[in-house]
Amino acid sequence: MEKNFNVWLIRPEKKIRTRTPIGDESSYNVCLAKNATEPFQVVFLAKESDQKGISIEVENDHQDQFEVEVLREHYVSCEGMLWPDPVVPNEYDFDLKKGVNLTYLINVSTKTETVAGNYTAKIIVRQNGEIFGEYPIYVTVWNFALDDTKYMETAFGTQISRIKAHQKSDDYEALYKKYYDTLLDRYHICAYDLPYDILDPRADAYMSDPRVKSFKIPYWGGETDKVVKYYEKLKTNPEWLKKAYFYVVDEPQVMADYDRIKDAYEKLQKVYPNAPMVSPFYMDPRDGNGVRAVELLQKYCSVWSPKISLFKDDWYTEFMRKRNEAGDRIWWYYCWEPPLPYANVFIDMECFYHRVLTWQQYLHGINGMLYWSTTYWEYGNPWEETSTVPYLSPYCFGDGSLFYPGDRIGIDGPVGSLRLEILRSAIEDYQMFQLAAEAFGREYVDEKIASITPKVYIYDDVQWHMNIIRKEIGDKLSEYYSNK
Repeated sequence: MEKNFNVWLIRPEKKIRTRTPIGDESSYNVCLAKNATEPFQVVFLAKESDQKGISIEVENDHQDQFEVEVLREHYVSCEGMLWPDPVVPNEYDFDLKKGVNLTYLINVSTKTETVAGNYTAKIIVRQNGEIFGEYPIYVTVWNFALDDTKYMETAFGTQISRIKAHQKSDDYEALYKKYYDTLLDRYHICAYDLPYDILDPRADAYMSDPRVKSFKIPYWGGETDKVVKYYEKLKTNPEWLKKAYFYVVDEPQVMADYDRIKDAYEKLQKVYPNAPMVSPFYMDPRDGNGVRAVELLQKYCSVWSPKISLFKDDWYTEFMRKRNEAGDRIWWYYCWEPPLPYANVFIDMECFYHRVLTWQQYLHGINGMLYWSTTYWEYGNPWEETSTVPYLSPYCFGDGSLFYPGDRIGIDGPVGSLRLEILRSAIEDYQMFQLAAEAFGREYVDEKIASITPKVYIYDDVQWHMNIIRKEIGDKLSEYYSNK
């Protein structure tokens, strides 16, 4: 068959836009641990004319060892510029327009029982039913497994009110549960709010699930009667108590905000001893006469969440290290800022910056990650409106919006994003770093990470070097476990 279009296999850290120049790599090497998922991309480009009736499938003779998932990347507009973000199941043949890229995300997923070694699968592309080309996937499974009960702590907002505004359902409790479960099961992420109220017996299974590292206790700084009931239940299980937190004041900016934090803490202490409070922050109080935010917060907060840009100053890293040694939980967060050169999860930002977030997090000794919302669809449906916080910046795309309402494409639940897919890989990288530090020492891992990102605002300009470093760590760790 005449080759009327190109097929290109490429790493996942680069976003393929509709006019991104493509290469000619016709195979791909995937390296991953057991019980892990690692993606790559397949790009199609018609050369001289539109092409119709194209399909992509995977031939895998090792389905007992690993699975291969095919997702199509859809494009959304960021002020007229198209970027890939929603990822949807591959169900239909597709057509190509001349000169316009079309991209698929391919996920390779192993099991805990997968046998370490080298495997081969292949992508088969057809046009009008005839084989157009076959493209090998070389899969290396390292001889160590990730433990889905030991992933880092996460706390991501998922507001049912926004879901209700943009996704029709006959049962919104069940729909919210699908959003929660998708975050947990697919992406290793815990939403702020459990699918059920803490007092509901159905919440017990979630609170006892070792994968659930955190959940928010509902409280808005007012009545504490319900908090008494929450505490009475939670204290029956020490593991539940460890996971719970209060989130009363967000981003304090003036001393009056710290007075609110103090007031909430004092009220809670009377009914919930040692109440674990978090208050994400990014600045010292404007009217604090030089007092630092950390000096105020350490009186009340045992769950820390500074904005990642604060770690431009080395003393923040040292301060948080000491708080961690004192037994506090240390998270960090990002939102509509910071922009580049800091990493974030904006739609119009390369996937490299989504994945490097946890590399920087590990380097700075941070235990967890907080993100304010996955469903902030206040100003329109995210399939059409990606400028989610226009009151802050009209050019901030996808902030607080990591999901898409699925009913647009006939799904009774959420549609994931390219950003969430990469965040999953980033979270899995973090656990690999922990395993490597246990085997070879923290200094070894820090040195490897620093070769890619020594500071939160400095990166290796050749971003595919990330894959090289990741493979070096994985290969060394696999050899270590093989010889153990």
